[in-house]
Parts: sequence; C-alpha cells; structure tokens
Amino acid sequence: MSTDKNSNPVLHIPKIEEGFVFDHIPAGLGPRVLELLRSYPELAEAVVTVGLNYRSGKLGSKDMLKIEVTDLPESLIRLISLVGPGITIKKISGFEVVRKLGLELPDAIDNLARCRNPNCVTNTERHVAARFERSGKAASYRCLFCERVFDLKELELLLP
Repeated sequence: MSTDKNSNPVLHIPKIEEGFVFDHIPAGLGPRVLELLRSYPELAEAVVTVGLNYRSGKLGSKDMLKIEVTDLPESLIRLISLVGPGITIKKISGFEVVRKLGLELPDAIDNLARCRNPNCVTNTERHVAARFERSGKAASYRCLFCERVFDLKELELLLP
C-alpha cells in the first residue's frame, strides 16, 4: 500500500470479495505460480490479479496473486508448495480473510513430478506413477522405485 498526493492510502491490487490470495511469493516467482494456475482448465477463465515486486519486510520484495474462484484443486496447492514453500494462501469470503494456509515442502510427492532417471520403471511403464520421499537434505527427494536422489529443482513437474 502507498499513499496518494493527499496522504490517503492507495491499494495497488484491489480487494476481492470471494477467492484466494497467494501472498509472500518470492519476487520473480509470481509468473511461475500464474503458469501453474492457468494450467488447470477449470481456472483458465478465472479473473486473476497479479502484483510483482512489492516491498516486504519479511522477504525484501515479493509477488502476489489474487484469483476469483470458489475453490482450488488440491493438486494445484501441492504443486505450488513444491515451487514456492513459504507462500501463504488466504481464502477470502465477503472481502475478509477466513482461512490461511502456509505452504511447506511436502514429505512425499505422489504423481506430481517425473523421475529424471530414464531407466526408472516410472518412465518405462505407463501405469506406474512416480513417487518420491524427502531425502536427508532440505529440498532433495528420493524416487521410491529407482532409489535415485534428486534436488527438487531437477524434477519435472507434471501439469494437468
């Protein structure tokens, strides 16, 4: 929020009556979160407001998205937690925050990413979905089928 020439507060992104606010997105990651939102056919026509590079005491600068829908697919929330742990999702009803969800890296990833090992059974057998468990390092995951460990950034996310 900033002020106008008369020192009145001015909202950069207008409030929404119903929907969700994605807050505390690290600066520069907003377009990636928007890409994930738009990959879901049921959200493709939703009104989305995007704010980039806002000042943030917590992050230095941040991005923010607002989407006017009544519900979010659970798989979308899990995907966003992989892309931006630390993002806060706020449910808005009647212009008020009614629920907050802070995203963290999950302990397991089920059918949301592809194993990078070309010889893994998940890449050779269509009916076998990739599954990963968090490894010792903060953002490392081990494929439950081939046992290889990958940094989260190495995994290819599966979009709908």
